[in-house]
Amino acid sequence: MNVRKNIGIFSLLIIFCLPLFAEEMPTGYYNGIDGLKDAELKGAIRTCIRKHDSIPYGSGIGKTWEVFYYSDRNEEGCMMDMYCDKWYKVNNPGDVATGCNIEHSFAKSWWGGGKNAAYMDCYHLNPSNSTANSARGNYPLGNVVNLTKTAGSLKIGTQHHEALNEDFSIFEPKDEYKGDFARAYMYMATCYGKDKNGNIDIVCKQYKGWRIDNNDVGSKFAMQNDNYLEFQPWEQEVIIQWHRQDPVSVKEIKRADAVSDFQHNRNPYIDYPYLAEYIWGKMAGKAVDMSHLVSSTDPRFIPGESDGWSDEPITAIDAVIVTPKATKIFRNGQVLILRDGHMYNIMGQEIK
Repeated sequence: MNVRKNIGIFSLLIIFCLPLFAEEMPTGYYNGIDGLKDAELKGAIRTCIRKHDSIPYGSGIGKTWEVFYYSDRNEEGCMMDMYCDKWYKVNNPGDVATGCNIEHSFAKSWWGGGKNAAYMDCYHLNPSNSTANSARGNYPLGNVVNLTKTAGSLKIGTQHHEALNEDFSIFEPKDEYKGDFARAYMYMATCYGKDKNGNIDIVCKQYKGWRIDNNDVGSKFAMQNDNYLEFQPWEQEVIIQWHRQDPVSVKEIKRADAVSDFQHNRNPYIDYPYLAEYIWGKMAGKAVDMSHLVSSTDPRFIPGESDGWSDEPITAIDAVIVTPKATKIFRNGQVLILRDGHMYNIMGQEIK
């Protein structure tokens, strides 16, 4: 259990730190998923997140690069590139980071490349060095053993697909970003995967599901259209492994919160990390019990450590913690938190 059972001695620290990093999700956002399992659960989660605003793709105000300005930029005004592990100075909302472009971490060719809601969804879009972006192509995530080259901070290699008896290419990011990529993939497979009745999403209509007809498109080796799991077994194992070994961080919470401000939907596997276990992990086949799931917006959640599960029902310990009211605002390109009349940066330092 990563959410500590005996929380009393940690309460003060948690109270005065975590509310500074995340705002609460809309009340009742995940109503209706409790008690569901497997395909029914994933379909219900999809219903929660599928309807959202699509942000126009590109640079300028009201487009992708403005989202990046708030979602991927640190306190020093530099934008993060998870593909090269570098920071790029960006001064104004909508500006493009020098040498970077917009990367679809879940490759657009996997649904046919249509410029639709999936194409513009910022939960899987990232600022990326253009050279590293090109080098990773449309390859799926994987643990590289047979290394062929490196690009930025990425490893690129090959893997053998036993069922298809073919070799194919994969890419592997740095360890500290593996969970970020895994949860982006989970989100995409849920948001644009099958609905609760098993129907394919409109973004996948060209190939009647994920594209699996072409050796040059990585989805042939990573995805399947036979059931609600969306991923092939080997990819499912990689994604749940990375989800566990690299838990939701402050950076990721802040990023998802900023994306939510624009798109008005959520990434459920950042909000409730343990939900992934009920679909692709060790809780598959069991009905979800929301009373044991701790949200990353909850003061009990420890970023970088928590798996989002509590041995004790949440209702049994709710009275232990009283969370101060906090409001997130954007000012001069920074995420700031207003609480009880005082202003703080996202590291919890008061701004005088």
